[in-house]
Amino acid sequence: MSFLIAVGTSSAYIYSVSAVIYNAIHAGTDHDSATGPPRLMQSFDSSSMLITFVLMGKYLETNAKSQTSKAVSKLAEMAPDSAALVGTLKASGNVTPLPERSIPLSLLQKGDVLLVRPGEKIPTDGIVKSGSSSIDESILTGESIPVTKLEGSKVIGGTMNLNGAINMIVEEIGEDTALAQVIRLVETAQSSKASIQDFADRIASKFTPFVIASSLTTYIVWALLLNSSALDGIKENWPYRDNGFNDWTLPLLFSISVLVIACPCALGLATPTAVMVGTGVGARNGILIRGGEPLELAKDVTTVVFDKTGTITRGEPLVKDILLLSDRMSKKTFSTDDSSSCYESRNNDQNFPAKEQKSCCSSNGNSKLIKEVLNARQTAIQRVMYFAACAEQGSEHPIAKAILAKAADLDINKKLHPVENFEAETGRGVKCRVGTHVINIGNRRCLSAHDIKLSPGTLDAMEYLENMGQTAVTISIDGQSEAVIGIMDQAKDEAALTVNVLQHAFGINVHLLTGDNIRTARAVARDIGIPSTNVIADALPADKVEYIKRLRKAGERVAMVGDGINDSPALAEADVGIAIGAGTQIAIETGGIVLVNSKLTDLLLAIDLARTIYLRIKMNFIWALGYNSLAIPLASGVLYPMTHTVIPPYLAAFAMALSSVSVLMSSLLLNWYKPPEFAKQYGRVLRKGELGIEKIDFVSPSTGETHSIFVQCESMMRNEPCSCPPETCNCFPCEEHGNVLPEKATNSFPGCSSAWGQPCKCDPCRCVGCVSCK
Repeated sequence: MSFLIAVGTSSAYIYSVSAVIYNAIHAGTDHDSATGPPRLMQSFDSSSMLITFVLMGKYLETNAKSQTSKAVSKLAEMAPDSAALVGTLKASGNVTPLPERSIPLSLLQKGDVLLVRPGEKIPTDGIVKSGSSSIDESILTGESIPVTKLEGSKVIGGTMNLNGAINMIVEEIGEDTALAQVIRLVETAQSSKASIQDFADRIASKFTPFVIASSLTTYIVWALLLNSSALDGIKENWPYRDNGFNDWTLPLLFSISVLVIACPCALGLATPTAVMVGTGVGARNGILIRGGEPLELAKDVTTVVFDKTGTITRGEPLVKDILLLSDRMSKKTFSTDDSSSCYESRNNDQNFPAKEQKSCCSSNGNSKLIKEVLNARQTAIQRVMYFAACAEQGSEHPIAKAILAKAADLDINKKLHPVENFEAETGRGVKCRVGTHVINIGNRRCLSAHDIKLSPGTLDAMEYLENMGQTAVTISIDGQSEAVIGIMDQAKDEAALTVNVLQHAFGINVHLLTGDNIRTARAVARDIGIPSTNVIADALPADKVEYIKRLRKAGERVAMVGDGINDSPALAEADVGIAIGAGTQIAIETGGIVLVNSKLTDLLLAIDLARTIYLRIKMNFIWALGYNSLAIPLASGVLYPMTHTVIPPYLAAFAMALSSVSVLMSSLLLNWYKPPEFAKQYGRVLRKGELGIEKIDFVSPSTGETHSIFVQCESMMRNEPCSCPPETCNCFPCEEHGNVLPEKATNSFPGCSSAWGQPCKCDPCRCVGCVSCK
């Protein structure tokens, strides 16, 4: 492109020098200007003004590029200049205190202990050694809500400490910090080149010879016309001779103007400016895009493959169901020593009165008896979970964490009794003594190893939970099974919304690829709307890569979304690797797009942003090519016979600069990008009392797309049977096509088999609203 400018300015300058020499020679031979040869017009001004406008265009271009890099510069300014050093961490784990002193960040070392006061920025990445505070991490996550940091929590350099003094241990310094990596990602993204830019460069490389040919053709055609008899009767009325031109210099002026005005600078700016602005917009919304290539590929994705644990699910197993196997824990006759007496004042439970037991299974049953049934159930659950929490206190095992979290939800974790004779049995569970009671928590092997007496329905309850994709854990007290709890890593709140928008608004196929067992995988897929045929379980990293290869070989444009080390090979194999920001560093480094906030809905934003940026690039191309297509004929003098107006080179340079600036301004309009909007409608009617999504309204302000997505078909929304063909039915729940969850009784009396999907066998029946008795 610079070649055309050089040729244009050089031609104008050489012509002007020639004109000066010509005028000087003729002026010396004949001093009578009225009768001598006409003086030729010089074009030094054209050459100088052409260069001026080109430099002005370059200045505006550079200024616009600097605007697109604001995200990087703002991030770079987030880290403070110094830190307060108060100690160092020894290899033994002890801290050596030091007198407080301020040191530059460049002198920090791993293991240094820093003091961060309220209102100060976190100097670098590390963990909280002591103290607690709320940290504003919005510069990296985009979330305005401060994050609570306690002892052991990770903190990120550049974030703001709000309301508490903390001592932190330095873990990462310099280029290894999260802030430095984010800056590096954005800089890499803004400097990389998309394949569409290669296409633009190829057009420009062919366009330059075309422009030179057009310029030469313009000169030759006009010179032939003006120096032949074809225009003798017409050109006499043209004012070009009065303006200092003749039949040879006027074609030269047209030729130079074509060279300058047709410079494809705007074509070369169409892609990189849009990519730079777009990646900056993504960074502000918590999406890091590693350059133009993943951005371009993301717009054409036809299949999204999700990892399960930590991506679709929360990555934190929770207690989902508690199935009581007997009513012993609800009775007052159960020993209430100091390990369980905390429930006496709270529940005031009593044995269920036998003379009125039958009436509460009816819908017209005595309200007092119904309340007593519910109290009995609540008491049994609280006592079971209390003993389980006592046994698991202090453990870091995921199942233990799930049990303790459930105990916290029930508000029974404040007075846990110390345990004695604790034994952790690998592959089985745990055994201990709580007060006077022996507690066993574990699987089937635990039951058989300790000769646990099985309450009726124990194995059925375990199988029921396992069929629902949960991990079944039995709690036994004093040698007898009392409850089976189901532990499951539940799907994230936004998972169902994301999957439904991908499938029904974006038209993208969704697959679930996991190393977990098939029952758990299908249970999670069913909850969020992924077809069971698109679920692949028990997959090792090599299996995941092979599955991605098969999809790509079938012609799919595949995006893989994952967070773990085991996902890294699949992320690299996919057309677009999308890493969850809360995942491992290896996964983040492998992904072409990083969702910093770890929100699945940001995947929808990333795809929508990619499509918006690509649409902007196409608009830039249309403008650049359309401008040149219109400008070349005008500059070549096609309208001169009618308008008698010439576009001088300096005006051509101004028009060329204006074209480039207009493309830059078009790209900068991406800064007004608005993320997609979602509206969810919930309902209970078709879910038998469970609250779930029935309808999703999706609006993309940038592309103008609007979609109303029904999780159930319109027939079911009218409370009528499903009208979908069986092979394409995605409604959930759908009794017509068997896509339902097993029913369970939530108000059954402790020990009733209706809790695990079997008919009530109580005699007499003591369940509230029992279906079996109606």
